[in-house]
Amino acid sequence: MIGNNSYIKILGTMGLSIGIMVILFLSSEQQVHRNNAFTRRYPPHPIQKVYALDLGFNSYYIAGFETDALFLANHTAPRHLLQIDLASQDTAHIKIDFQGKNLPYRSLKIALFPPYFFVMDGSAPYVLKGTTKDWVAKPWIEDAGYFMKGIPIDSNVIFLSTIDSRDQMTALGLLKKTDQTALELYPDVLTPQIDGVFDVDGTIMFDPGSNTLGYSYFYRNEFLVLSPNLDSINTLKSIDTVTVAQIQLATDSRTQASQMKAPPLTVNKTATLFQNLALINSPRLGRNEPSHMLMEASIIDVYNWQKDLYAFSFYLYDEGSKVKEFRLYKHWLVALMGSTVAVYRLDPKFFSIPINPTDNPKEKTTGQ
Repeated sequence: MIGNNSYIKILGTMGLSIGIMVILFLSSEQQVHRNNAFTRRYPPHPIQKVYALDLGFNSYYIAGFETDALFLANHTAPRHLLQIDLASQDTAHIKIDFQGKNLPYRSLKIALFPPYFFVMDGSAPYVLKGTTKDWVAKPWIEDAGYFMKGIPIDSNVIFLSTIDSRDQMTALGLLKKTDQTALELYPDVLTPQIDGVFDVDGTIMFDPGSNTLGYSYFYRNEFLVLSPNLDSINTLKSIDTVTVAQIQLATDSRTQASQMKAPPLTVNKTATLFQNLALINSPRLGRNEPSHMLMEASIIDVYNWQKDLYAFSFYLYDEGSKVKEFRLYKHWLVALMGSTVAVYRLDPKFFSIPINPTDNPKEKTTGQ
């Protein structure tokens, strides 16, 4: 018979073992989110928070800008747009009319290229096009090729990522329509490391101000700055030091398709271009950065891609949720965080932009 002292010893040993496992787990998690090989620079107030609006739903995404208005589309209400005047905060609801035959949609995306707007579903595949004067979307391209992500970069051109049917690997391309429709793929732009699909996944970007395209890899410290014809490629490094994607893949026994075996290490969460700058949301702490900041804010690293250098970093403090996407437009920074859209003013000393004093928002700004 085992005495009480033996039970106590056994329970104590089990408790100690569990405690050690928890400590090791937390330590490994901390290492995943920290890289002591780089140090960030945080200048005072490169952005200034102006206001935040509760949208009521977390299914909105940024469709684009026109004049001084932000347009938000909604994944669950694909015919609906929310227009927000960035200066006055006035809102208006817009209903898009889809013309033509009833087209099925699985992954609908709306994007503006003023005065045009595009309704895209690369899984169908089709693209509708209309103008912001009447918001009527008419059939434009059908069955030109499947794609995963797309951004209009001209009135007749869409920058996209897709799976190349020749080798089943991810490739960037241009969907063009002039006299005829053409899908041009550029398989040599992305550099595969493991499988050429998951390891090269990332964010496609376009800055109309500089007429520049971009691509930020999710799982390595690289981002690309591209010409509109994808014939000029600058490969740049972020300040993180993860050069090879740390992903684990498995094969589905039934479909034989590859899939993620474990959550990957994300280096560049999301990104955007603005003139000569690339801004990347990093989920990783650098040297001497307090751990609690990952619980309170999203880290944005700013790079001057023309000079190939890291410039500075700043925080976007949580508005009930983490940043899921952000964009810069004129002297504004707009960030979506869950069901909230937060609007900031850019300091021209850091972003080299002219500020028009006549369009200052009426609301008093609050530093953050």
